[in-house]
Amino acid sequence: MRTPFVDRRTVLRGIGATIALPWLDAMAPRGLVTRAAMAAGAATSAPPVRVAYLFFPNGVNVNAWAPAVGESTWSAAGSLEPLAPFHGRISMHVGLAHANAAALGDGPGDHARSAACFLTGAHPRKTAGDDIRAGQSVDQAIAEALEGQGRRTRLRSLELGSEPAMTAGNCDSGYSCAYSANISWKSERLPNGKETDPRAAFDRVFGRRGETPEEAAARARSRRSILDGAVAQAGRLAATVGTQDRARLEEYLDGVRSLERRLDEDASAHLDRGTRLPDFDDAPRSLAGRIDLLGEVLALAFRTDSTRVATLMLANEGSNRPYPEIGVSMGHHDASHHGGAADKMEAFARINRFQSERLAAFLRALERVTEDGRPVLDSTIVLYGGAINDGNRHNHDDLPILVAGGQAAGVSGGRLVRSAPGTPLCNLHVGIARAAGVPLDRFGDSTGVVEPG
Repeated sequence: MRTPFVDRRTVLRGIGATIALPWLDAMAPRGLVTRAAMAAGAATSAPPVRVAYLFFPNGVNVNAWAPAVGESTWSAAGSLEPLAPFHGRISMHVGLAHANAAALGDGPGDHARSAACFLTGAHPRKTAGDDIRAGQSVDQAIAEALEGQGRRTRLRSLELGSEPAMTAGNCDSGYSCAYSANISWKSERLPNGKETDPRAAFDRVFGRRGETPEEAAARARSRRSILDGAVAQAGRLAATVGTQDRARLEEYLDGVRSLERRLDEDASAHLDRGTRLPDFDDAPRSLAGRIDLLGEVLALAFRTDSTRVATLMLANEGSNRPYPEIGVSMGHHDASHHGGAADKMEAFARINRFQSERLAAFLRALERVTEDGRPVLDSTIVLYGGAINDGNRHNHDDLPILVAGGQAAGVSGGRLVRSAPGTPLCNLHVGIARAAGVPLDRFGDSTGVVEPG
């Protein structure tokens, strides 16, 4: 019996949420009789390319960051050792720079400039007032182009981070906090706010709106699922599709519920004795747990095609957070200004390793989630890095940059990609955009194209 066609835009309705479906064979175009039509159908049904930008602040301990880099190879050692399982799917880039993160006559403020410049390639206006100006970031340029191509998703883009977004105040030598706390800029004067709470990010992906803090707390305690009310719809749909589609649907819904359950447990563990979920500053979760849950929400957002462009800040630029969970009691920024002191250098290297572990966790989340028989990691290009190299020197050349995933988009892994010293990082931004199907001619201060891998 021939299975009915299922529209790609079909959704399930849960408890105040919209649950997108994964890709199913029943969504493939029907009646394709010519080779050209079959090819077009295959292209239509192929998983879309996604792009994720992961940012870490304060540079690296250059002695420990990548000690096993040769003339044409690199090995996952030192701070990058946690990435060893993914070595064949990661390319390391050397020689790239952000000239517009330098002072250029503006004096101190390298931290603010590095975050503001990371995805924009622009030199931010030095101001602590509301007259901020940087440039549109490449993630937003890609999102805008995808909309223009008719490839709309429910969320234009998704911005996440472990520390709050700020838009006012003086955070770095006369630079607004908006620069240090945001890497995604919708326009040169408008940074995108970011979501820091994993449960709130999950609710945004699934369209939940309008809950009061009291209702959110009650739901977390009762373990009510967004899938409540959608399971019956899923069962009716499963009865009409093929065996493989039924298995995909079951696996997908199990994954949604599993993540939701862990998010509820995380929230419940930090409920106060009242009826409200505590605010960010009153809910000191494990930082690793917070970032990893945000990464899993992002992987699920890609899996449901809720968005195709995202950013994740492991911390705000200039962050001086200590890392007691890895035995580092001094602040991150303080450790980065080590001045050659052995104890600070060791602490700094441990923080860099912790950051690499978070990247590895995100790559595992993308690898676990599959579509059409392939890991979502294959269709996702992940850029990981920052716009400061040596945290002690604040230099903006030879930046620490990795590119992971994207094999379905023609990106190769396991390579060391050398660019001429001083090559703009924006050349790589152009290369990634093109691999994602957005044919940028130039971006920021680009002078050409660097292929992602």
